Amino acid sequence: MKYSYFPTSQNGFVIKFAAVILFAGSLFCSQHSNAEQTSWFMSGQIGSASTDISTKSLTSSLNEQGAIIDSVSVKDSDTGYQAAIGYQFNANYSLQVGYVDFGERHFSFTGEVTDLDNFHSTMKQIYPESAKGPQISLLASWPITKEISLTGKVGYLDWHQNYQYQADSSQLYKAKRSGNSVTFGIEASFALFKNTQIFLSYDHAALDATDASMLSIGARYYFD
Repeated sequence: MKYSYFPTSQNGFVIKFAAVILFAGSLFCSQHSNAEQTSWFMSGQIGSASTDISTKSLTSSLNEQGAIIDSVSVKDSDTGYQAAIGYQFNANYSLQVGYVDFGERHFSFTGEVTDLDNFHSTMKQIYPESAKGPQISLLASWPITKEISLTGKVGYLDWHQNYQYQADSSQLYKAKRSGNSVTFGIEASFALFKNTQIFLSYDHAALDATDASMLSIGARYYFD
């Protein structure tokens, strides 16, 4: 018997490094307070998003509920993106509000389930997590050269995930997760033109049971 699931929708180092950049940015800002550069901006980024989950842990959770598992297949990554608008308070600090989507997740397995009630309850706990929703973030930048800078990001994400699954030709079950998470990130940017930056970013969100992360490339435009 085969069961398929279709969604509609470790990073301690990253947290520490982002905190270091935020702290260093605050020191730099205090020493260079005369370099005021206020401006509105907009940004967008796209890249590869993934969930920190293993096939072994999914198989173990299903076995604990009495399911007999022959094989498990997990798609734990997808294309992710983020779009935001923000305001630069000075050369170092900015605040942005936007929308982030860590993409979809899928998994399927072949085997047999004897207790459907337990199975549905287990699915709520083990289905590979992803997230999308509005986000607000504080950015602290640390210039390395005139064109290159490092940025630490800390934010708040109000997220949800819609997913659905079906066992063979039986009823289609739909479910939704939601939550609030602190996000962290680091970014290396390059001033391409006077008002335009391109950047490489790593973003991380701790969800309910697992973590989601995204490595992306993006662009930021500052309005005069």
